Amino acid sequence: MKPGSRHLALAATAAASTAAAAAGVWVLRRFDPSAAGSPLPGCLFYEFTGLYCPGCGMTRALHALVHGDLAQMMAMNPLLPLLMIAVPLLALQGFGYRLPLPKAVVATLISAKFWIGLLLGFWLLRNLPWWPFAWLAPG
Repeated sequence: MKPGSRHLALAATAAASTAAAAAGVWVLRRFDPSAAGSPLPGCLFYEFTGLYCPGCGMTRALHALVHGDLAQMMAMNPLLPLLMIAVPLLALQGFGYRLPLPKAVVATLISAKFWIGLLLGFWLLRNLPWWPFAWLAPG
């Protein structure tokens, strides 16, 4: 990769991400995913199984976030804040930037075992019907 092409790729990715985020914010400000007749789809996994997947409630959580309702965002999907921090950091790491974090934290963030364990654990726990796990379910 040429020296300037890394920065060009990062700039293009940042521009595309910004445009996608702006479009997403516009849609989520305009449409309520919980409203009847919403053009935003529900979770197909939940429709077919009656169980919550790790992403269940994510659209409603983002809707609450763009409306400034952080408590509702956490109620819909408490995994979202972690993802909002980790995904950009992982993207920067993928572009070759060294994160200003301890090596153990970076190693954990880029570990597939960590993410698989986190998602599977979250998936299992949010489907348990008793306290304290019931608060992980959307709603």
